[in-house]
Amino acid sequence: MILSPAERAYLFDSLAMAPPVRPDGRKAFQFRPLEAKTAFLPSSNGSARIRMADGSECIVSVKAKVVLIAKEPNLIECDVDIAGFRDDSNFVSNLKFNMTNLFEKNFPVKNLHLTSKYSYKLFIDCIVISHQSYPLTLISMASYLALSSTRLPLLVSETDDAEIEEQPTFSDDWENSQFLSEVFKIEKFQPPLFLTFGVAGENVVIEPSVEEEQVLESGILVGWYNNKVISPITNINLATNSNNSNLKGIQPALLLKAVSLAKKFSSQVVAALDAVVEEDLQDQDGAIF
Repeated sequence: MILSPAERAYLFDSLAMAPPVRPDGRKAFQFRPLEAKTAFLPSSNGSARIRMADGSECIVSVKAKVVLIAKEPNLIECDVDIAGFRDDSNFVSNLKFNMTNLFEKNFPVKNLHLTSKYSYKLFIDCIVISHQSYPLTLISMASYLALSSTRLPLLVSETDDAEIEEQPTFSDDWENSQFLSEVFKIEKFQPPLFLTFGVAGENVVIEPSVEEEQVLESGILVGWYNNKVISPITNINLATNSNNSNLKGIQPALLLKAVSLAKKFSSQVVAALDAVVEEDLQDQDGAIF
């Protein structure tokens, strides 16, 4: 998106005010409205679809496979496909790297082990059908919902195969399948998330729109897992194909402000996503929307 100098000046001055005035009327900590649906792909172990108010849309599918632990260095793989972008483009590669890095460092992969030799391996396929603003938070939230709705078949064979060579066998009844929290034997499994922040003047806003991205002085990616902010916290340019000349380094005080916003509101985001999963569990009609 290319803005005129007058549009850029007006938009930046509005965002830099105290409190910031955003073009869509949101407060600094507010997300845009979204629609979400989980567990709608019959061929996947878990799935989710999210549509944002600006028309952005993402579908995530989670599939599981039984593998030999000795032959698989990574037990979780994430692939990202963006409509209109080559798979080997820097834009797609950076998104894929961020998502892969998030899961490899903050996912309890050891809990995927079935026996001492065999394990589940999860494949997370993310397809961004359309996007306006930087799509990492969109992908992250859709992945959260897909993993939260993922079900794995119940293991019925022995877990101790140290002395007897035995391949895992599973229950044929899908009604006995387990959510990841049951597989991991924890009360509630909440996958890691990415939140996107934008900096304008002394203000930090969450989930900037495409118009806001064109004038921001910096973008910040903050991870969230286990009710706390996680590393890495990344400073990026959120605007693509723009004439944004406001980009600059970030002050420590603004970085702390972004972390503070994440600590204050991330739990509400997680609670809202969990509510979507619970609602779909009550009404599993197989419809997309």
